[in-house]
Amino acid sequence: MLTLYSQLIESFCVYNQLTGDRVTMLATSLSAPASPSRLFKKEIVQNGVECCPFDNRDCVPSRRRGASIAFMLRFAFDLVTIPETTRNYIAICEAGAGLFITGSNFDNIEAACHKINGEIARTKLVDWVPV
Repeated sequence: MLTLYSQLIESFCVYNQLTGDRVTMLATSLSAPASPSRLFKKEIVQNGVECCPFDNRDCVPSRRRGASIAFMLRFAFDLVTIPETTRNYIAICEAGAGLFITGSNFDNIEAACHKINGEIARTKLVDWVPV
């Protein structure tokens, strides 16, 4: 219940549920026209979560729940650091939702967008672009 309540006052939350040995993830919002220094850009530790307040225009410029948000994601598996990684993935979710990232290696990463209407949209992240 607490997670649901906190979700209602956040623009979005990104959850790192990747498994492995000290897996980290870098999540950057691509949907806001903010300057690069103000973008939501967080390194999220394993089993960690980072959220952006709903009233922050740098996260959701329209401030509308349900607005589409694109995230660029980078993953560091097996004790590799984020700067050492060479792949960027894109995941789409929406304002007011939670984006859950699961997987144990580059072959089985999945993004699950838990929308505010209760639907869950799952996407296997297979396409990537070099850093």
